[in-house]
This record gives sequence, C-alpha cells and structure tokens, in this order.
Amino acid sequence: MTFAFPAFHEHILPGAHTVEAVEAAMRKAGWQDIRRHGSTVIAKVGLNLFSFGETVAITLAPGHAVFRSTCILATQCLDWGKNRRNIDTLLAALRA
Repeated sequence: MTFAFPAFHEHILPGAHTVEAVEAAMRKAGWQDIRRHGSTVIAKVGLNLFSFGETVAITLAPGHAVFRSTCILATQCLDWGKNRRNIDTLLAALRA
C-alpha cells in the first residue's frame, strides 16, 4: 500500500505478453470499459468498499510489461491494498 495522490500500485513483470492475452485476462477478472491505446491496455474497476474505483493500465514493452492500478479519485491517498489486489487478480488471470 503506497501513500500517494492518488494511491497506486505498480508491478513490472518480465517476459513477453500479447495485448490480446491482457484483454482476455481483464475480461476474465470482470473489469469494464477495456480500451487499447497502442501498446497500453486500460480497464476500469468499479466502485467498491475501498475506493470509488480504479483504473488499471498495462503497458507492454519488449521483454516486460508494466502493470499499474490507480485510484480514480485524485484525492484518495490510501487504497487499503485494493490496487495491489487488482494487480494480483490480473496476474492470476494471465497465468490461468
């Protein structure tokens, strides 16, 4: 859990991944509004007990991927571990 405005969690995963695999994992996680912007895939995670929702962005680069989950509300400085759980959920869906 980081203390930042807005709260976020970032994870770098080595290895090659495809945009299609990332989009499929996001759909499997039940996330909405999945959009592709070049080598970045963005999804919205809805309102929950821990925040007003999050934006999850995965940027694919040669040899690695950067996973970042950020609270939608710019003034939210604590996420109570929700952004980390978003990344863990996505990683589990990618591995399945």
